[in-house]
Formats: sequence, C-alpha cells, structure tokens
Amino acid sequence: MHNPLSHDTTLNILIPWDGQVPGESRDLSPRCPVDGTLITRGPYDTASQADVVMTSRCDEHEGNQSGPRTRRRSAMTNFRIPPLPVTPDTSLPGGQPANRRAFIRGAASLGLAVGAAGMASGRLGAQEHEHASATPGAATPGSSYVGSDASTSDSTGDATPDPTAVTPFTVYDPVLPSVQAGPKEFTVVSRDATLNVAKDVIYAGWTFDGTIPGRTLRVVEGDTVTMTVRNESQFTHSLDTHAAKTPPDTNYKNLQPGEEFTWSFVAKVPGAYMYHCGTPPVLLHIGAGMYGAMIVDPKEGWSPAQELILVQSEFYFERSEEPVKVPSMSTMMLGGFMDHVVFNGHASQYVDNPIPVRVGEPVRIFLVNAGPNIWSSFHIVGAIFDRGYINAHPKNELFGLQTVSVGPGDGACVEFTVEEPGTYVAVNHAFGHAAHGAIALLKAE
Repeated sequence: MHNPLSHDTTLNILIPWDGQVPGESRDLSPRCPVDGTLITRGPYDTASQADVVMTSRCDEHEGNQSGPRTRRRSAMTNFRIPPLPVTPDTSLPGGQPANRRAFIRGAASLGLAVGAAGMASGRLGAQEHEHASATPGAATPGSSYVGSDASTSDSTGDATPDPTAVTPFTVYDPVLPSVQAGPKEFTVVSRDATLNVAKDVIYAGWTFDGTIPGRTLRVVEGDTVTMTVRNESQFTHSLDTHAAKTPPDTNYKNLQPGEEFTWSFVAKVPGAYMYHCGTPPVLLHIGAGMYGAMIVDPKEGWSPAQELILVQSEFYFERSEEPVKVPSMSTMMLGGFMDHVVFNGHASQYVDNPIPVRVGEPVRIFLVNAGPNIWSSFHIVGAIFDRGYINAHPKNELFGLQTVSVGPGDGACVEFTVEEPGTYVAVNHAFGHAAHGAIALLKAE
C-alpha cells in the first residue's frame, strides 16, 4: 500500500521583485502569505543580479529563523504546507481555525484556492521556506470530507490501488452507438485494473468494468433506468450518477468487496452526464479512474450525425521509480500538477489512431469532463462549431463557437461539419493541458 500523505507538500508562493533600481535600499517587507509575519529583504546584489532574502519568523516557529540567502529575481520563495483537513479548533469560540496558517494548511488538503500571493506553476521539490521543524503529521484524507452518500463512513483512507496483471492495451472506441427509447438495465462492476494510460506508462487504477473511463451508458429522456452495481474490487466503492434525481444516502451506497446493490430512476433531463465512484475520499477514487459518461438523449431525438464521445480526465502519479504508477492523493490536492491530461483514458491513442469522420456530414461530439480538477476549453483546429449545447441539453443552444468550456463534473455537446478532407486536431485549448496529452486527431475523408 502507498500512503500519499506520508510527506510534506510544498506550495510555491511567488513574492515578486519590487521593481526598485539596483543598489537602492529595499524596505518593502512583504508579509508571509502563510502566517502573516514579515519577510525582510536585504540589499540588491548587483554582482549576482539577486536579492538577499531573510526568511520570516512565524508564530509557530519563533526563534527558528534561518540566515540570509541569495535569491534570483525570477525565483520563488517556497512554503511547505502539510495537507491537513480543515477542521475547527474546539478550544476557540465557534470552532474557528486556530490561526491563518492553520486555515490555509487545511484548505490545501481539500484542494481549495489559497488567496495569498498565488500559487506558482512550478513543480514540487523546489527550494523550500524552511518551516519544517514543527510540521504536524498528515491526516487521513477520508477524515476531512464526506462521500456522495453524505457520510464519512467506509472511507478507504490513504489506500491506493495495488498493481495487478497488466491489461493489454486497446483503443477506447469513441464512436457512440444510437439507442432507442425504453427501459434500460445496466450492470456496472467495480474492478481493480492495471492499464496503459500513455505510451510506456502503466498505471494501477480503480475502474468500472475494467476500463478507464468506464463504458458509456446511453438512455433516452423518460426511460426507467435500473442500475445494478457490483463490487469485485479489494476496496470499498460506490456509484454516483449525475443523471439521476435521487436521495444519495439511499442509492449511492458504499459497497464492500463482494457486495451488490440494485436501484432504479427515471432519466428526466437530457444531457451529457458523469458517473463516478462517490466513496470517500472522492477525489482519490475519481483520480484513480472510477468515472464514465452517461448520455441522456432528448425524447425528440437528435438530428442525424456522426456521434462521438470524449471523456477528459487527469492522472497524478506518486513520485517513485516503480514500473507501475499509482495515483497520488497529495498531488491531486494541489490541483495543477498533473502528469497527464487525456481523452478517453490514454494520452496519445487518438494521435496514433486518428478518429475517422466523413467530409460534408455533420459530426456531433459529446464531451464529459471527469476531472477531478481542471477545466476543458474544447476546440477543434480548422473547424467552427455550428452549435454548442451546455450539458448537451437541446434547450441550452449556442451558435458559431470556437471553444466550449466544460468544468469538472460537467458535460457539453458540439456540432460541426468538415468541408474539406484533412486531419483536424481536437484539443483542450489550455495548451499546457494539450501538451500533457489532451489531443485527438480527426481524419476527414
């Protein structure tokens, strides 16, 4: 087992150069974003093009000040903030956090934004502002928030997937089969699986039906949908579908290994929905691979088109030399430090295997963003979306779009027609995410 919270997490807080002329005295004395105490600066060093920075004296570390050190102007002062849950201090009136440092430290554990000088986009492991001497131990992530059933019970804590035999790689089929109205029955099975998520990258994950993402479930508005959820994993899991109006504490049950549960709902609202494991810590279960798409067609149906499904998601790895990667809860909590951003579970499958589309015929793409953290700015190079539908609901219609923005846990639908043969590039236009793998090629003939 891997404990993703067994080490401190470093947040990089940028303290910008104050813009004074080299050689002038520097008396700006910015405050430490973590604890509010002053950070004093020495004179500008013209030889090294750097400031001399004195670390701050914090309320929890009085007398633990380090000596001066030289810092280039483009560098960052770094603060180590352990990922603890936001929990009230019962010794204070109203249960407020004991101080600002404790609050920010706790907020980091839930992936909340820290509104200080801003988080820099550097990698973990940079220089640290040395506040480590009194660092408390890390908490179990399951103690900090509830699952989809509104309970903290049955949390899997700091457990992560165990590697199993590697499943041979197959391209996830993006073509979405049509469906007719009528009652639907689905059996969805929680399974541990070890899969390829990028070229030469093997990942131990938690899955639905052995794939990341799970298979796409398609129904029609008004259908009665019967869901049988079975747990064949070694760990506790559940299933939460955004397509249902249902009491989650009744129907999004946590299932122990070997258990099974059946329930039903009526699909009342058209859309492109996410389904996912809702067992705490939900962030880790989604990040480990437990998600898929459920499409609810409008009862009037869609106009004829070539239909595709793309599920965007991210992978965050523990830093280790092991040949099989495992998910990192601590990195997920920082939000922007993903290793891969992918369409349908693999970083390059649709670059190596372009998706065929037909020139002159409408194309409809359903996009679901499983997250767990980042947004999608979906764009196709060389195309303009004739129509876009927020959450893939036909009444949420927009026209003439270059991108659609889809947040984690949301969905959309776009329609366009390719007028000439060629290779068209579907991307997350936040190009840092495209560079991490969120690219699919459409081969138009």
